[in-house]
Amino acid sequence: MLDQIQLMSVFVAVAEEQGFAAASRRLNMSPPTVTRAIATLEERLSVKLFNRTTRYVRATEAGLRYL
Repeated sequence: MLDQIQLMSVFVAVAEEQGFAAASRRLNMSPPTVTRAIATLEERLSVKLFNRTTRYVRATEAGLRYL
């Protein structure tokens, strides 16, 4: 299980890379681990941090404020 600081660093990588796959490569983590980390962080914060489609990942307004 990742701690809060690790979850936040995963969040920053996904926000900066605008994608889970690119963030996973940057962090040398598996894509499912990155996805689970973001889901965990969103659950802890009770807010959706990213809008996800098959074409892109963008931070929501709440995600931008958190960033």
